Amino acid sequence: MLDASGAQTLAKFMREAVTSGTGRRAAGAAVPIAGKTGTAELAEGPSHAWFIGYAPYGAGARKIAFSVLVENGVYGGTAAAPAGAEIVDAAAKLGLIQP
Repeated sequence: MLDASGAQTLAKFMREAVTSGTGRRAAGAAVPIAGKTGTAELAEGPSHAWFIGYAPYGAGARKIAFSVLVENGVYGGTAAAPAGAEIVDAAAKLGLIQP
């Protein structure tokens, strides 16, 4: 189990992945996102791209978590992160989360 201090550190690193790391294409979402990109390499064919995260980052009583996998999307930051931002924007428009 992760203690509160460890959870805060992990959240900070996940936010930095979006603000200045490989997940920058999710940074333009209406609600702050914390996330992690990834690439699943295949022996043959283009790699699968993934992005996991949650929003809003920081304060907020209601949060959502999501996972995006784009088969043969090559890179998580270019294919899956923008889709994660779209999910968060849709949740905000529906009133499920707030900044």
